[in-house]
Amino acid sequence: MSRKGKDRRVTDTPDFARAEMSREGRIAVLALASDKVNSLDLEVLAEIATFVRFCEEDPGIGALVLTGGGSVFSAGLNVSEILANEKTYTGALLDAFEAALLCLFRCPLPTVAAINGPAIAGGCLLACACDRRLIAEEARIGVTELRVGVSFPVVAVELLNHVCGPRAEQLIFDAELLGAEEACLYGLAHRRLPQSEVRSAAISAAEQLAAHDARAYALAKASARRAVLSSLEDDGARLLDRQVGDHWQEDPTRAGLERLLSK
Repeated sequence: MSRKGKDRRVTDTPDFARAEMSREGRIAVLALASDKVNSLDLEVLAEIATFVRFCEEDPGIGALVLTGGGSVFSAGLNVSEILANEKTYTGALLDAFEAALLCLFRCPLPTVAAINGPAIAGGCLLACACDRRLIAEEARIGVTELRVGVSFPVVAVELLNHVCGPRAEQLIFDAELLGAEEACLYGLAHRRLPQSEVRSAAISAAEQLAAHDARAYALAKASARRAVLSSLEDDGARLLDRQVGDHWQEDPTRAGLERLLSK
């Protein structure tokens, strides 16, 4: 069976302002480059989604790698932007974050996260949306939202349940950062390596996954993730997400984010 899907077509390579795209043969690599900690704002989240869609449509791409520029993977949502804008911006940011996570999670192509440095809160979740996660030995990773008093969208909890199983709840409630070895034990990462080797190892892992029959891989992935995606569509999930969005916009929550920035 051909690896080229009949519905895939060549498109013009998009221009990115907050990330850097490169190619290694049939592997597309996106390195976040939004700021010194690769924080996630509306623009960079849109670029992640654009990158994934472009990879899906280009028959010359067999898999994709997501990493961070410099020595940080991503410190999560851009708190400075949240506080600098009206409360309605927060709702738009959460929607964009969910869209980027689901775009990665649903992508029929193999996806690999090269966690080259700290992956905190939203950065950790971004990595969890990928099929394979390789982490630098020096990196720390985790979901620290409760430490600063912000709540989890349903998609975030479902992603953690998917990758960490029964340990997901402990990760959420402890709100701690894990070292690379412990991250592998929890399921947040599959393998740890020296930082200098993470990117090349991620590309090799992507090549190995891309060697599978493309249609078979896409169907297996869709089947494995069907329960997660279905759970996001029920009325209870929609109600919870409305409550989460309201909580992020409340004054006490914003005050907690201000204290975080002041540190």
